Amino acid sequence: MLKKLSIMVVVYALSASLIACSNEQGGSAGQDKPQKLTVVDWDANTVGYRKVPVYEAFEKKYNVKIDIETPPDYGKLKAMVDSGNVTWDVVNVDSFYGKLAGQQGQFEPLDYSIIKKDGYDDQTATANYIASESFATVMSWNSKKIDAAHAPKTWADFWDLKKFPGGRSAYRFPAPSMEMALIADGVPADKLYPLDVERALKKLNEIKKEMKTWWTSGAQVPDLLTNGTAVLSTAYDGTLAEQKRKGAPVDFTYENAFRSYEGWVIPKGTKNKDLAMKFIAFATSEEVQLEYGKNSDYAPANQKAIAKLSEADKKRLGVTPELQKIQFGAGDDYWIENFDKVQERFEQWLLE
Repeated sequence: MLKKLSIMVVVYALSASLIACSNEQGGSAGQDKPQKLTVVDWDANTVGYRKVPVYEAFEKKYNVKIDIETPPDYGKLKAMVDSGNVTWDVVNVDSFYGKLAGQQGQFEPLDYSIIKKDGYDDQTATANYIASESFATVMSWNSKKIDAAHAPKTWADFWDLKKFPGGRSAYRFPAPSMEMALIADGVPADKLYPLDVERALKKLNEIKKEMKTWWTSGAQVPDLLTNGTAVLSTAYDGTLAEQKRKGAPVDFTYENAFRSYEGWVIPKGTKNKDLAMKFIAFATSEEVQLEYGKNSDYAPANQKAIAKLSEADKKRLGVTPELQKIQFGAGDDYWIENFDKVQERFEQWLLE
């Protein structure tokens, strides 16, 4: 009996050892274990918009566990790539930065035999970057203090302290602060670039004392408007749309808004490049972009997906032909060439 029991123990031990070895060597049991992909996105709102149509759908289709980190940090991203210690696999970045850092060799080339360019053009799909959504930097206000009939429409209104007395707020970043200042100063939209930086700063000086807060996260803006810190502020359309829907006393206009893109990049040196490529192909596909647009407060980047949206969704997202005509396109080519020096001058001006 004891001998029989000893033999059984040995057989069990050998079986367990073989199973363990099989798992380590990628056997059938190991194949059931999800692959891991680390994706860096902006904030809870953007993660929420992508959760069902992008993240969860990709996990299910490819047996992947996505770890999401927020927010993107360009300094940290560069340090990872420079050191060769890359722990991020896919990162969502501003379009001009995606193109600029891509040219500098920080990102892997995108494989367009896997990722489809249908619905994209040369501005939204480049060697190392492809757009995920578009957003508009809009003028916003407290709807309890300013009614729709008397709402501001132009950047000149943003500068009009007599017509709209009170605090102002804007993103602590030179783009599009420079552009909106120049337009307020009378520069035609088709003559903006190259930017006259000193003229823009001179115009900004006119309201500098009223710039109570330079926000660094779009989520700050609704609070700034509702608590009275700012009467007028720049804002991201999606953030304001969500808060307005929830009943916050905020409103905005697409007139004279600046439309920009964000998109996906793969840090140079990631150990999960192939899986990252599959993720980007999935996230930018027409079908997934369409579902994203139906359930997000930001517009999809894929133009074929936009074409299939309902008219109500196109209007809600600011991408009807009529609304697009009254918006400005961001000047990525200028910022790629000039960002560092303009950013340095802008930060200097903030301290003056």
